Amino acid sequence: MFRRPKPFILYPSRFTALALLLTFSSGAYATKLDLSSNVELRAGNYQHLVYGNTRNSQPIFSENATLGFVIKNITLEKAEDSTMDVGIVLQSIGPGASSSGTVITSPQFTDAAAQLPNMNGTPFIHSAYVRIYKFLRPNITATFGRQDFLLGQGITLSSQDLGLAGGRLEIDNILNRAKADLFAFRPFKTNRFFKIYGGTLYYPSNEGLWQVYHFWEKDDGSDPNPTASDNDMFHALSKTKKFTGVRYFLSQKQLTFDGEAAMQRGTAKKAGGGAGKYEAHAFIIKGSWNQDISFFGQSKVRLAYGRSSGNSGYDSATDKAFFPAFGARYNGLERKGYGAIAGASLYDMVKTSGTVNGLPCGVSGLNIINLGVDLPYKKLLISADIYKFRASKNANGGSLQIASEWDLKASYPMGENMQLSAVYAVFSPLSLYPQSKQAGLAYGSISAKF
Repeated sequence: MFRRPKPFILYPSRFTALALLLTFSSGAYATKLDLSSNVELRAGNYQHLVYGNTRNSQPIFSENATLGFVIKNITLEKAEDSTMDVGIVLQSIGPGASSSGTVITSPQFTDAAAQLPNMNGTPFIHSAYVRIYKFLRPNITATFGRQDFLLGQGITLSSQDLGLAGGRLEIDNILNRAKADLFAFRPFKTNRFFKIYGGTLYYPSNEGLWQVYHFWEKDDGSDPNPTASDNDMFHALSKTKKFTGVRYFLSQKQLTFDGEAAMQRGTAKKAGGGAGKYEAHAFIIKGSWNQDISFFGQSKVRLAYGRSSGNSGYDSATDKAFFPAFGARYNGLERKGYGAIAGASLYDMVKTSGTVNGLPCGVSGLNIINLGVDLPYKKLLISADIYKFRASKNANGGSLQIASEWDLKASYPMGENMQLSAVYAVFSPLSLYPQSKQAGLAYGSISAKF
């Protein structure tokens, strides 16, 4: 059970003090100080969430706030023509008490809460970095420290709400119009550090943008008691996964296309001796079409299809379930992804069991279909989405049907810096679950930034 958080109002004074400190100390060294702030307040109620043979409901009120300071254009006297930015972003995430007086207890939120340094509203460091322009060569920009990072669509690697500690080199104008990024990060997860290093190449074609990437994800295995939750197929003392991906993005006046495919390879050292292999894959194809519709005006139709591989049995030296450790999956205390309730990635979804991917035991890999439409009405934007989720493999045999979901969302901008949103969603479990009762979600949110 999570502790009741301290009131959020206790903490803005800490943000204010740091802002004043940076403002007063920056005058002698910086030409410009940029301040930014984002606040999102969400109040919702999850009803009849699936977890094994049981159902549970969870009212939730969450506060997600960031305050950022960037001192720009600092001159480096010893490096000709080079300048430097120094940035720090503080973040505060916390649940508030619901109207019934309860706090977050449902298992569906434990994974998101576990990734946070704290979830009681106390500010923590989201980003703290130094960015150097014209580093060593005029076409190289270097960033060192904890920083935001997103690789492709975020299928394999994303900083999420924590930033990634490490370094990044952005190299422009190589191989004609191409650009390259080299990166090395050392993130912390659960009870141990990981090593992530690799690179990506961007090439703008005449119509779209190609991206190719490759990186290593190394878990040195500092956990003395590895369990099945660490891996779907075998207990691993240490493991090295290699991800290779390609993405193509195209945006024209009416049509947008975004497709990405990734392969997972690597090896693991088993707790009982011997070695295991990783051989998995995933892909996602998304497209949208803008069309003028009478009464509504300029509207958008969206379509997405994605799939990842899974394991067909328990006894194997090869793990075929696609599962990167740092793919994009969370937004504060809740999941983000396909479906407001499911929050599905290509390989996991909201917890319906105690397995690592949240699916019933023995089930791995996901097939996702999404059909959606965005309809503007005056200043209001109405969005409707239908999702279908199906498993790739079931080691126990039997059904592969997971669930379907439909979402309705209304967004109302009250200016460029403020927006109101409301969502109603219904999640219908299918034959993989013993009960067919639907789960529901209704929430409202307000977000503001400057």
